[in-house]
Amino acid sequence: MKEMVTTTETTKPWRMTRLPLKQWEYLKLKIWSENFVPSMTEVTFRMSIQQALQSSFGLAGASIVIDVLDWNDKMNIGFIKVSQKELVTVWTALTLHQFRVSGHPCSIEILGVSASLISLADDSRLLK
Repeated sequence: MKEMVTTTETTKPWRMTRLPLKQWEYLKLKIWSENFVPSMTEVTFRMSIQQALQSSFGLAGASIVIDVLDWNDKMNIGFIKVSQKELVTVWTALTLHQFRVSGHPCSIEILGVSASLISLADDSRLLK
Protein backbone atom coordinates (compact mmCIF):
# COMPACT_ATOMS: atom_id res chain seq x y z
CA MET A 1 0.00 0.00 0.00
CA LYS A 2 1.35 3.38 -0.99
CA GLU A 3 1.18 6.30 1.35
CA MET A 4 0.11 9.61 -0.06
CA VAL A 5 2.29 12.48 0.95
CA THR A 6 0.43 15.74 1.27
CA THR A 7 2.09 19.08 1.56
CA THR A 8 0.60 22.18 3.04
CA GLU A 9 2.74 24.33 0.82
CA THR A 10 0.91 25.69 -2.20
CA THR A 11 1.91 28.35 -4.63
CA LYS A 12 -0.06 31.51 -4.31
CA PRO A 13 0.31 33.77 -7.33
CA TRP A 14 -0.74 36.86 -5.38
CA ARG A 15 2.15 36.41 -2.98
CA MET A 16 4.82 36.68 -5.62
CA THR A 17 7.49 39.23 -4.98
CA ARG A 18 7.40 42.13 -7.37
CA LEU A 19 10.48 43.74 -8.75
CA PRO A 20 10.50 47.45 -9.50
CA LEU A 21 10.10 48.37 -13.14
CA LYS A 22 13.31 50.35 -13.14
CA GLN A 23 16.32 50.18 -10.87
CA TRP A 24 17.10 53.90 -11.15
CA GLU A 25 15.22 57.15 -10.68
CA TYR A 26 16.24 60.40 -12.35
CA LEU A 27 15.82 63.82 -10.76
CA LYS A 28 15.88 67.22 -12.42
CA LEU A 29 17.22 69.78 -9.94
CA LYS A 30 17.60 73.54 -9.90
CA ILE A 31 19.72 75.68 -7.58
CA TRP A 32 17.93 78.91 -6.79
CA SER A 33 18.08 81.91 -4.52
CA GLU A 34 15.88 84.94 -3.99
CA ASN A 35 17.27 88.18 -5.43
CA PHE A 36 20.48 86.44 -6.55
CA VAL A 37 21.50 84.22 -9.46
CA PRO A 38 24.03 81.72 -8.11
CA SER A 39 27.00 80.81 -10.27
CA MET A 40 28.00 77.18 -9.71
CA THR A 41 30.25 74.72 -11.43
CA GLU A 42 29.51 71.02 -11.72
CA VAL A 43 31.95 70.31 -8.90
CA THR A 44 30.15 72.77 -6.62
CA PHE A 45 26.83 71.17 -7.57
CA ARG A 46 28.17 67.71 -6.65
CA MET A 47 29.52 69.03 -3.36
CA SER A 48 26.15 70.62 -2.51
CA ILE A 49 24.39 67.29 -3.02
CA GLN A 50 26.95 65.45 -0.84
CA GLN A 51 26.65 68.11 1.88
CA ALA A 52 22.86 67.81 1.78
CA LEU A 53 23.02 64.05 2.29
CA GLN A 54 25.67 64.23 5.00
CA SER A 55 24.00 67.04 6.96
CA SER A 56 20.63 65.25 6.93
CA PHE A 57 21.67 61.62 7.41
CA GLY A 58 25.33 61.65 8.51
CA LEU A 59 27.83 59.18 7.13
CA ALA A 60 25.08 56.81 6.03
CA GLY A 61 23.62 59.55 3.84
CA ALA A 62 27.01 60.52 2.46
CA SER A 63 27.56 56.93 1.31
CA ILE A 64 24.55 56.97 -1.06
CA VAL A 65 25.68 56.65 -4.66
CA ILE A 66 24.52 59.54 -6.84
CA ASP A 67 25.53 60.09 -10.45
CA VAL A 68 25.46 63.63 -11.82
CA LEU A 69 24.49 63.14 -15.46
CA ASP A 70 24.39 66.74 -16.63
CA TRP A 71 24.88 70.25 -15.27
CA ASN A 72 23.97 73.53 -17.00
CA ASP A 73 26.04 76.43 -15.56
CA LYS A 74 23.86 79.13 -17.11
CA MET A 75 20.45 77.81 -16.01
CA ASN A 76 21.67 76.15 -12.77
CA ILE A 77 19.78 72.98 -13.70
CA GLY A 78 21.16 69.48 -13.33
CA PHE A 79 20.13 65.86 -13.74
CA ILE A 80 21.09 63.16 -11.25
CA LYS A 81 20.56 59.41 -11.10
CA VAL A 82 19.83 57.63 -7.81
CA SER A 83 18.83 54.12 -6.83
CA GLN A 84 15.09 53.66 -6.55
CA LYS A 85 15.57 52.38 -2.98
CA GLU A 86 17.27 55.64 -1.97
CA LEU A 87 14.88 58.06 -3.70
CA VAL A 88 12.96 59.16 -0.61
CA THR A 89 16.15 59.67 1.39
CA VAL A 90 17.78 61.75 -1.34
CA TRP A 91 14.60 63.74 -1.96
CA THR A 92 14.31 64.58 1.74
CA ALA A 93 17.94 65.63 2.07
CA LEU A 94 17.84 67.84 -1.03
CA THR A 95 14.59 69.51 -0.04
CA LEU A 96 15.74 70.36 3.48
CA HIS A 97 19.24 71.51 2.57
CA GLN A 98 20.09 75.21 2.50
CA PHE A 99 23.55 76.58 1.79
CA ARG A 100 25.28 79.82 0.86
CA VAL A 101 26.85 80.90 -2.42
CA SER A 102 28.77 84.19 -2.23
CA GLY A 103 27.03 84.94 1.06
CA HIS A 104 23.50 84.47 -0.34
CA PRO A 105 21.21 81.69 0.92
CA CYS A 106 20.41 79.07 -1.74
CA SER A 107 18.20 76.00 -1.96
CA ILE A 108 17.78 73.00 -4.21
CA GLU A 109 14.44 72.74 -5.97
CA ILE A 110 13.31 69.40 -7.39
CA LEU A 111 11.75 70.13 -10.78
CA GLY A 112 10.88 66.56 -11.68
CA VAL A 113 11.37 62.87 -10.93
CA SER A 114 10.96 59.97 -13.31
CA ALA A 115 12.03 56.39 -13.90
CA SER A 116 13.04 57.33 -17.44
CA LEU A 117 15.44 60.12 -18.25
CA ILE A 118 13.77 61.09 -21.52
CA SER A 119 10.59 62.21 -19.76
CA LEU A 120 12.57 64.85 -17.83
CA ALA A 121 14.23 66.26 -20.94
CA ASP A 122 11.34 68.52 -21.94
CA ASP A 123 8.20 69.77 -20.26
CA SER A 124 5.21 68.63 -22.27
CA ARG A 125 3.05 71.38 -20.75
CA LEU A 126 5.11 73.98 -22.58
CA LEU A 127 4.51 72.40 -25.99
CA LYS A 128 1.85 74.02 -28.16
